[in-house]
Amino acid sequence: MANGVALRGWRAHATLWGGLAAFVVHVSLAFAVSSVLYRPRQVRTPVVFEVNMVEKQPIPLEPPPPEPKPEPKIEPATPAPRMASRRPLAKPPELLPRPNREVPPAPPGTEPPPPVFGVTPESVIEGESGVAVPVGNTLMTKDRTPAKAPPAPLPPAPDPNAFAPVADNLICEHAARVAEVKPDYSPEARRLQIEGQVKVRVAVDRQGNVRWSRVIKSAGYGLDEAAKQGAARTPFKPAHACDGRVVDQIITLTYTFRLSD
Repeated sequence: MANGVALRGWRAHATLWGGLAAFVVHVSLAFAVSSVLYRPRQVRTPVVFEVNMVEKQPIPLEPPPPEPKPEPKIEPATPAPRMASRRPLAKPPELLPRPNREVPPAPPGTEPPPPVFGVTPESVIEGESGVAVPVGNTLMTKDRTPAKAPPAPLPPAPDPNAFAPVADNLICEHAARVAEVKPDYSPEARRLQIEGQVKVRVAVDRQGNVRWSRVIKSAGYGLDEAAKQGAARTPFKPAHACDGRVVDQIITLTYTFRLSD
């Protein structure tokens, strides 16, 4: 019985203490929250800086050195013109015949004396003068008649032996071989068993002679030279133009080299 009463008393005290503890806890929490929410903000005091502006004095510049004055140019003194003293002419030279004076004719076979354009040496004295006077026959000129240009030289006469081939369309009878000369087979081509064909342009003149020959299709290995030698040894009949003249002509010959021949 006593134990039950004590147990109920303890429970009543425990409930009281628990409520008190809960109250204290709630009050503490409320105080902490209020202190956090309503904490006064710190006001920052602005910092004031004082700046003193001091004007910088300009540095005095040294004046530039004065430019040197150009030296005055000293021009050489021009000598004063020297005047020459002349004595008056004793007698003016007779340059032209007088109007009413007859000039005697010159004897046949003689040329008339040349005219004098200057003063005579006897009428001038020595001395300094700024005037130049011609003395003697200094201004005498030769015949100024323009010389006739020589006639243009005549063109040289055409050389009758010059080679002048005629176009094929003006030739009615072309140059042809009188006898065919077979060229020699070159030793190099025979040794290498080379066969080929060579075409040669041959210039045949009015006498049927070969003036020159030129290879236009080559076979090499000495066959070109053999063909040209064969053309040089071949006699030709000259070409005839349609008007009957004997003319020069350039023809083409073909030489075929075969080892079986």
